[in-house]
Parts: sequence; C-alpha cells; structure tokens
Amino acid sequence: MSLDDAQKVEHHRRFAQATNAGRADVTMAMCVPGATVWHNFDDQTIEYASTGKTLEWMHAKIEGLRWETRAFSVTTDGWMWQAAIRGTAPGGELCAHTCMVVHLDEAGLITHLEEYIDPAQMAPLRA
Repeated sequence: MSLDDAQKVEHHRRFAQATNAGRADVTMAMCVPGATVWHNFDDQTIEYASTGKTLEWMHAKIEGLRWETRAFSVTTDGWMWQAAIRGTAPGGELCAHTCMVVHLDEAGLITHLEEYIDPAQMAPLRA
C-alpha cells in the first residue's frame, strides 16, 4: 500500500523538525538501511548515514541554524522541500538556498534524497 498525501506531509514535518533541531538520529531512523543522498554540486551519491555527521557539525558551527521553508509539495513517491538555510556562521550571516527531493518506500522510509545547493552560498561557513 502506498502512502497518501497526508502521510507524506507528516513525514516531511517530522524530517524538517529533526533537521532544524540537529537530530541526526531521528532523520536516520526515517531511512531504510543503505539510503542514499545525491548532491548536485559534485554529482556524487553517498550513504545517507554520512550526512548525519554533517548536520551535527553544522549545528555546532552555525548559531541559530535553521531551514526556512520556501516551498513544499508532495510527489508521487515522496516530497520536495525548498528552503533557505540561515544562521550566523564563523564568516558572517548565512543564507543558502536548497532543495531536497525525497523518495520514500511504501513503509514511509527514505530510500533516496536528492539535494540541490549552491556551495558558493555556504562560503560564510568556511571562513
């Protein structure tokens, strides 16, 4: 049985809440074992497990880190979230636009995530 739109909306709500709270353990629990992430900036696919460390690191480095929703919609097999990543990074104010396309299995677990972001907008983090 496939997920209905309300279940996809709820999945996104939990994922966004965990992301904003820096709860990599929660986002990991929302994935199938071996879930993957593809990045547009390097055209690489990695295991989702490695992104948890990045999320925790970002919350440690960026004061007031948050993902502000710009757009959200359900898709045939998941959801799409467009957001602005904001906060105060070591090099100043951060505002990086991102878009995530999330694919779910029939149990409501993430199988694959596509992340679109311009690394140049993350420059304040690298200062």
